[in-house]
Amino acid sequence: MEFSELTENDINQIVAIVTHRCRIKTINRVRSILTYSPSLIPNYGIFERLTKDDKGNWSYCAGQSYPDEIRTLRDCILNG
Repeated sequence: MEFSELTENDINQIVAIVTHRCRIKTINRVRSILTYSPSLIPNYGIFERLTKDDKGNWSYCAGQSYPDEIRTLRDCILNG
């Protein structure tokens, strides 16, 4: 997955998935990274589970534990 080609709508949807029930500081930080420095996010395998369908809607398909994987996904974005 290539984060450098995201539209504003893509960013909004990814932020909604990855930061559900997070503090506003975390939400703003994730949005800022996705908007201004997406090239700093390494290409981890977990990002393959974050998909966009033909209609432009984003979703995440968890392997075992959705909350744990979302937390990992968020950490990968925040900490590179």
